[in-house]
Amino acid sequence: MARENCPDTQGATQSQASNLWTQLESQPIENVVWGRLYGKNIKVKTLGTRVKHKILITNSSPPYVDLCHEKFAAGRGEGNDLVLTLKELPEKMLCRISKVHFQIRRENCDLSKPVYIQDFSRNGTFVNGELIGTNKCRILQNDDIIALSHPNCQAFVFKDSNLNEGQDLPKEITSSYYVSKKLGFGACGIVRLVYDRRTCIKYAMKHVMKNMLAESTKVNNLNDPERVMNEAKIMKALAHPCVIKMHDIVDKPDSVYMVLEFMKGGDLLKRITTKKRLNDHISKLFFYQMCHAVKYLHDKGITHRDLKPDNVLLESADEETLLKVSDFGLSKFVQKNSVMRTLCGTPQYVAPEVLLTQGRGAYTKKVDIWSLGVVLFTCLSGTLPFHDDYGSPAIDQIKKGKFKFSHPAWKTVSQRAKSLITDMLTVDPNTRPSIDYVLGHSWLRDQIVISKAKALMKIDPLGDVSDDENFLEPPQKRAKR
Repeated sequence: MARENCPDTQGATQSQASNLWTQLESQPIENVVWGRLYGKNIKVKTLGTRVKHKILITNSSPPYVDLCHEKFAAGRGEGNDLVLTLKELPEKMLCRISKVHFQIRRENCDLSKPVYIQDFSRNGTFVNGELIGTNKCRILQNDDIIALSHPNCQAFVFKDSNLNEGQDLPKEITSSYYVSKKLGFGACGIVRLVYDRRTCIKYAMKHVMKNMLAESTKVNNLNDPERVMNEAKIMKALAHPCVIKMHDIVDKPDSVYMVLEFMKGGDLLKRITTKKRLNDHISKLFFYQMCHAVKYLHDKGITHRDLKPDNVLLESADEETLLKVSDFGLSKFVQKNSVMRTLCGTPQYVAPEVLLTQGRGAYTKKVDIWSLGVVLFTCLSGTLPFHDDYGSPAIDQIKKGKFKFSHPAWKTVSQRAKSLITDMLTVDPNTRPSIDYVLGHSWLRDQIVISKAKALMKIDPLGDVSDDENFLEPPQKRAKR
């Protein structure tokens, strides 16, 4: 589109601008101004007579449209907010414009939400030279250029009233993702909600700062670069319906950004605290999925080492929903029969062998079984089996394996569930059961729950291993409690 088609805004007088404002001030504005479209290489001198939104014409800047309604449409049709005619476009260009060429929207005019542009045209709408595609959407960001019917026919420049939180992030992130609100904070960094600009799919982006301290500080450093990249290496190699999948990773000298599946149902801890406790059916449904995730990891030679409700994410707010195990920041690849010697994990969920040796001893993937026992205890009762409020330090309770089913909630819990918890919370890791034994326990042999879990996990029952084959070892003998 030729440059001479630009409007001569220098000829607009202050009185013209004043008269236009007077006309528009009488029109109610329903919402805050959340964005602005500037004309670029397009005649828009008559825009004010057709558009529902405020336009300001000054001597020093080109005309623009303030976007203050949830949706804004442009095209040849009379029903559009901006009707394009021969006054705005030359005939050879106008004939390529559709009735509704594109629509821009921001949900509820909420500045915390992304701005979408949807292409309704036959000949294409382009953003920064890239075709959106008929009936497809993408996310607009500040200074994006919108072209009509051809990438060179640049018509508008979009300005966002909200410079989102990603403005200080690397270009590799901001060019691909719209960075939205913070979802939470952890020991390893900040988690934000992000949107893929081209697909509009939501993700959770974990931003972890690399610690630049001396090598000698790495042992107890949660942000150690080697440890951070270990998490990325593990997650990129995993593919299971109950394990969080990594979508993308950007590694920078001072930080690493991991783009992960977004689970809108929140974490298991929030679900438990909201409900006070989970009933037998839901606890079993969630626990069954967790066990399948852990079995997958153990079969891959991976020990999670930080299993807890905070690190279990739910797909939706539905009572019966898919869950995924996340946060492999404390995980490590281990070969068969090898041991791990690093003291890590969350105290209330950590196995006694880790505490007894202060991280200097040998411990195996049986630490995950202990953590699963604590998680199941918490699901069913809404309480922790080990806590400083119980008379002695929680660490001492864990080392001795001392816990009680004393909360009133346990009166409605089956003996089989208590038996499974007791088996998993065995102090001696050599007699503590494996994940295969846990999956084969009588409490989990509930066909209704198994069918629902497999449907959520999208596992074909006919192609899956029979649960009868989970009895790979006899129950372990243990001292009377």
